[in-house]
Amino acid sequence: MKTLSFIFVFLCIPQFAFAALKIGVWKENITPTLSERPTSCMGGYGLPLTNPRCGITDAHDYLSLRALFMANNDTQFSLIVFDTTGVGDALINDIRKRVSMLTNKVDVDNLIIAATHTHAGLDYQGIWGGIGSEYRSRIVDIAARAIIQAQSTAQGVKIFAAQTHVPVSNRRGWGIVDDSVTTLFFDNRKTDQPIATLVNLSAHPTILDGNNIQYSSDYIDSLRTNIERKRGGMVIFVNGILGDAQFNTAERTIEKANEIGKLVANAILESEKAKQRVMGTLNVTTMTFTHPVSNTAILQLQQSGALDINLDDKNQISVDLKYVKIGRYTSLLTFPGEALSRLGLPIKYKMHGKYHLFIGLANASYGYFIPSDEFGQIPVRNTEERFSMDKYAGDEIKRVIDSSIK
Repeated sequence: MKTLSFIFVFLCIPQFAFAALKIGVWKENITPTLSERPTSCMGGYGLPLTNPRCGITDAHDYLSLRALFMANNDTQFSLIVFDTTGVGDALINDIRKRVSMLTNKVDVDNLIIAATHTHAGLDYQGIWGGIGSEYRSRIVDIAARAIIQAQSTAQGVKIFAAQTHVPVSNRRGWGIVDDSVTTLFFDNRKTDQPIATLVNLSAHPTILDGNNIQYSSDYIDSLRTNIERKRGGMVIFVNGILGDAQFNTAERTIEKANEIGKLVANAILESEKAKQRVMGTLNVTTMTFTHPVSNTAILQLQQSGALDINLDDKNQISVDLKYVKIGRYTSLLTFPGEALSRLGLPIKYKMHGKYHLFIGLANASYGYFIPSDEFGQIPVRNTEERFSMDKYAGDEIKRVIDSSIK
């Protein structure tokens, strides 16, 4: 009888139980159709409203939307990831509303909408010309239906985690950067067949420069394709502490993007050999970050209707951040923009467990978050400062996160 009691208690301890955790995935092609391309503009390069890359007709690889649904008991966490530079506030809100109209099975409060940040994708924020209404309506519907499809395919899984490192550098000259790649592998609980691979890497998808006139997910296409061919299942890529992180190369070609993507894919597949089992329940905590926008250029763009961000009557943004734990050893944080290394890494170090996923450009795309003691301190470089909402936004969001995850 004592033995049976011990077994019962053992199975009830969260860190040792799979606790019926389920996931489902779905993907869609979101490359604009021929009729949508004349009113579609690429984002990512040049000053706001000065980018000439509109009406692109050619695509190297198709842009995709990838959805991940995760549920454990009554708790859900869902991701929709677009191949785009960033996603605007109104677009995020419209997707959530559309999901709510179509189903009550997806918890929209825990639905995260993120961007891979490819600079060869479309401008979903309006900064470089934006997208046409026909295309916008279509992707809202596609996104909503994709997460519903992911939810409908959810099945019991085993989860494994691994970490490796790749040659990422800091483009602002600091000797600090997040060169880690943290990967979660999801396999069918009964058959052990791969279902999905969630990859978290910090690096700008900017191998293709502003002269590129082909739609592409940049190095991410090769990364995803190589893993899917060799491992099976679907790969979902989420960018991390990317504000000043990049692959350092003078070659700005498709061939180089493919080479780097393959390098990272091989590193991930090699890291899988040392993967560790992730066991435990799913827990989601919500933090709210509210902060004023003092950057006059951003305020002017928003007031002119060119930039899709929501401001209150005090010119403040407000966004939810999600802190997710799976058991004791894996944690995930969503972040509403591009954190610089000296801001994001100290946050990441405080996260729970051994495996940390820091998901940038999630639930909002509010530009760069810079520590105030670094703001304006890099000679002859102010790209990040020009696209930052406020000098103290980085300090404040770190305070909010630190107080919640301590």
